[in-house]
Amino acid sequence: MDNKKSHRVKLIQQALQDQKAIHLREMAALLDVSEMTLRRDLGRYPDRFQLLGGHITLAFDPTATADYRVPEQGIQHLEDKRRIGKLAAAFIKPGDTVFFDCGTTIPFVVDFIPDELEFTAVCNSLNVLLKLQQKPNCNIILCGGTFHRKNQIFEHRDESSILDSVRLTWALVSAAGVSEALGVTCSNFNEVQVKQKVLRQARHCMLLADHTKFDAVRTAHFATLEQFHVVVCDKKIPKLYRDVIQGNGAQLVI
Repeated sequence: MDNKKSHRVKLIQQALQDQKAIHLREMAALLDVSEMTLRRDLGRYPDRFQLLGGHITLAFDPTATADYRVPEQGIQHLEDKRRIGKLAAAFIKPGDTVFFDCGTTIPFVVDFIPDELEFTAVCNSLNVLLKLQQKPNCNIILCGGTFHRKNQIFEHRDESSILDSVRLTWALVSAAGVSEALGVTCSNFNEVQVKQKVLRQARHCMLLADHTKFDAVRTAHFATLEQFHVVVCDKKIPKLYRDVIQGNGAQLVI
């Protein structure tokens, strides 16, 4: 099996770690191949994958049945996040030092970073750490501290932390709410200090948010839209925010 096929198979397996199924059409688009090519890839591994109602599932999933159906709307949200992850991963270059924020979108970025890419990753969340450790050429710096099970982050309560001595090429930051009037917010105050610190210290700041986050406001404010050089979203981002982001001089990637 050539390297491209091997990489595609690995990405399919990683995608199915996060959900039971993904539509064939969506996976083909994410991999930049035709549905026919993807069908051929899957056909070589009947012991790993199966197609049910147009969706790819794991062949050995004990909960899958012949009449299994995945509601289109139910899986679309995760597919939006996965596409955002792919778009964001393309910005990471060899030698970069990148902060990976907590949240459910960020791990998808790691999925699409090539295994051969050499880079340094800084993170403070367990779910991102577990993804990063799968990348053989990634040097990982974990911000230690008290572990919070609710959002799976490590919080450092001292005035100084390892982030004080790290200089970042990119800060990849997630949000639970993005409002033109009230700024960029998250749901947990214990995330705010780290988010604000990496936004100050990074050469480039990137916001990753699917369309459901726009016009939403959560409890803890940590930034304004103007602080981000790049915003990565899906194509359903409201036009108002397209105009605001581009009006700020930021790059909008959808």
